Amino acid sequence: MDFRLFLENFMNDLKSQSLELEEDIQDDLLKDGLDFVHKTRADLEKWSHQLAAGELTQEEFEWLLLAKKDLAEMETLKQKGLTLAKIDRYKKAVSQSVLNAVFKTLG
Repeated sequence: MDFRLFLENFMNDLKSQSLELEEDIQDDLLKDGLDFVHKTRADLEKWSHQLAAGELTQEEFEWLLLAKKDLAEMETLKQKGLTLAKIDRYKKAVSQSVLNAVFKTLG
């Protein structure tokens, strides 16, 4: 998988999702989302290659990604004093953006 193209697709998707948020939260969500992607890059690249090669199904890929979702620390958003429920919702948005970006990148 072309990781630069994936990052572009990821950021575009997450930016679209963040438009529904208060303006001061948007940049924080993008920063925390990018941190998550960088922390899980090796796994994302490995799983994406396995998905493209047919070694993983889409459902298996999604399950692996959701298992990693809790690694999204969302430190910037936590510093804003957001509730855990809101932070969990933003973690789901990041995970969904990763899925969307991977599937778009792999075509």
